[in-house]
Amino acid sequence: MVYERQKKTREELKRIPRGLRGSPQNLVRQIVTSQYQHGKSFDESVQIATNFVRQQHPNFTPKILPPL
Repeated sequence: MVYERQKKTREELKRIPRGLRGSPQNLVRQIVTSQYQHGKSFDESVQIATNFVRQQHPNFTPKILPPL
């Protein structure tokens, strides 16, 4: 069961491309991973991460790819 959850998490994270080192995009990835592992849905996790990052970078828009 743990393996299946990890596999699903990896598949969902492919929708959020990596950014440059130290970029807000990477911070979004980290927060989404944390929230997602604590039981939030992918969409909830993205919303929480975006709101958090926008406190420091008001004009930031994360790159999120459509579902596969």
